Amino acid sequence: MQLTEEGKITNQTVAIQTDSVTVDGNFLKLTGKIKRKKYLIYYSLKSLAEKQVWQRKKLPNAAVISGEVVNFTNARNLNGFDEKKYYQSLGFSQKIQVASLKPFRQKKASLADLRQQLIWKIDRRYSKRLSSYVKAIVIGYKDAQFSEYTAVYKTTGLLHLFTLSGLHIQFYLGGLHLLLKRLGLTRKVRLILLSVLGILLICLTGASFSTIRAVVSFLIAFICVTYEIALAKLDQWSLMLFLMIIGFPLIFWSVGAQLSLYFALLLLYISDLRFKKWQQMGLFSLLSLPLLLFSFSEWPILGGFFTLLLFPLFEWLILPGCLLLFLGCFLPIPQFLSSFLNNFFQLIENGLGQLAFSNLVIGRPTFIVLLTLITLVLLSLDRLKYRKNCYWLLGSAILLIAVTSFSANGIVAFIDVGQGDSILVKLPFKQETFLIDTGGRLTFKQKKWQVRQSKQLSDYQLLPLLKSLGISRIDHLLITHNDADHMGELLHVLKKVKVKTLYLAEGSQMELKKELLPLKGTNIQLVKRGDTIGKRLKMRILSPEQSSGENNDSVVAYFRLNQQRFLLTGDLEVSGEENLLKNYPQLKIDFLKIGHHGSNTSTSEALVKKLQPKYGIISAGENNRYGHPTKETLAKLKKYRVKIFRTDQQGMIYYEWSAITKRGKTKVLIDFID
Repeated sequence: MQLTEEGKITNQTVAIQTDSVTVDGNFLKLTGKIKRKKYLIYYSLKSLAEKQVWQRKKLPNAAVISGEVVNFTNARNLNGFDEKKYYQSLGFSQKIQVASLKPFRQKKASLADLRQQLIWKIDRRYSKRLSSYVKAIVIGYKDAQFSEYTAVYKTTGLLHLFTLSGLHIQFYLGGLHLLLKRLGLTRKVRLILLSVLGILLICLTGASFSTIRAVVSFLIAFICVTYEIALAKLDQWSLMLFLMIIGFPLIFWSVGAQLSLYFALLLLYISDLRFKKWQQMGLFSLLSLPLLLFSFSEWPILGGFFTLLLFPLFEWLILPGCLLLFLGCFLPIPQFLSSFLNNFFQLIENGLGQLAFSNLVIGRPTFIVLLTLITLVLLSLDRLKYRKNCYWLLGSAILLIAVTSFSANGIVAFIDVGQGDSILVKLPFKQETFLIDTGGRLTFKQKKWQVRQSKQLSDYQLLPLLKSLGISRIDHLLITHNDADHMGELLHVLKKVKVKTLYLAEGSQMELKKELLPLKGTNIQLVKRGDTIGKRLKMRILSPEQSSGENNDSVVAYFRLNQQRFLLTGDLEVSGEENLLKNYPQLKIDFLKIGHHGSNTSTSEALVKKLQPKYGIISAGENNRYGHPTKETLAKLKKYRVKIFRTDQQGMIYYEWSAITKRGKTKVLIDFID
């Protein structure tokens, strides 16, 4: 690799894995290899013609690129998505932000090209909805629309049916085995052919950990039967696990792999219990709870019921039907089949949408609690096998889950929402919760071909944090002002989380009147200087008297927790700071949320000198286009010995204390800044 300076590459040839190419508006994402190392590659397309190159039947399988090599980052919010662990578990070295890209096609074929051709054929043959389902179920490819169509399955705990796993592999390899058996082939010949077909199947379905696990498990069982090896099911599972760890040492960094392995272990035990099918499904749903909580912080209570309801349809209609539609890309099949399945999927989505209700948000247990819960699960299975009661085990598990949900720790979190603000205050035992701003994305005018699929930032930043802390309801949601980077996610948050009271600055609500008109179940309260929010925690509003929703009309809030004083200033500008000091000349604080992301328009020297904060929290986006925080602002803070924390460099910053010991500590997500 030709390095002109640290992290830079110039005119480097990269081999492209064509079935990894995704185009979303003007955003291109793909997997590439440079000298046998795998990289995740991003590129902003410059024109419509350039975009069309990546939407053809035959895609470029190589390119000459220049850009910047960047390391993956750890989780930027507490209990959030860990990019580094996820991609390194899949074998990626680093990611490359490409500045220039010149694609071309090499004369060599690969299984990735074959899979990409299959994806292209399915897309051209069927509607968007139907092709999404066929690609996911048959070849394990989930396009951008798949999450939209299957959102209801996630809510009802049924998404696992649409992820390639043991059921699909049993259907494919089991069907092929039956065919080979009918042809009169010996068991050893069948084993050789099934091994080859299994490897081919792994490659053509994207080589996910769940698919690899299912194929390896199938082949181990078949080898035992072929060579009459007496190996218990648990020993077979252990051998599979050993082989997976040898092949993929970082496998446990993948949530998908964790769930696949754990579910396989549960099914192994449950299948030995002499229970009815509905009892097994209910037990599986209950015993899968520990890892589901650790991964997603919530439990789909009716997941077992819905699985029991839909599983026969999936096994006998959906899976065979999608396979027939896949074959229909190459062979003539009746038109009514595709119409029937398309309507059937819509019917299921609508039906489940009516039946679904919110999952039970519990929170994310610590790793020690997770191991304890899994131990209790295994002990329970052992006792159930011998028809012994396990009430004390169940009671212990419920106690641990309750401790997880109603933690004795309180938190004031300055959430990393990119270029925006969002601050969470949670009192111990969930006595009261406050959210100040929701974050959001500033939008810029684009041409139609450049517009990307709409994604809500709070689904990846704010909402997972709330769930991980066991928060399913916000008592007080305060919006400081009307800028998109402070309230852009408000409506989405209101849809996803129960909010008791929404607070807006008096006057600023006029701009939001139409959007908030259909709001149900949430009280709207207007606040001004002198008001107080909260019952157990008294959050005082220090500004403004009247607001038009602009930066200098930002709501300024002050509160005190565990002997620490906090001042949140939104995007308050220098003139607004002068009025604040005039109205509250005795004000002293410990934590200052630096105004306007560290811009020169806020945080005057007079403010810092007068307030004498110990800590200054700057909420800004990583490598943001505005140059926040500015050198001048940082110099002022350093002059008065304010310890600076920055979300763009350190991720989420939070002050956590215990209601029992009263000890508190300021923490960050990223300790070592590159």
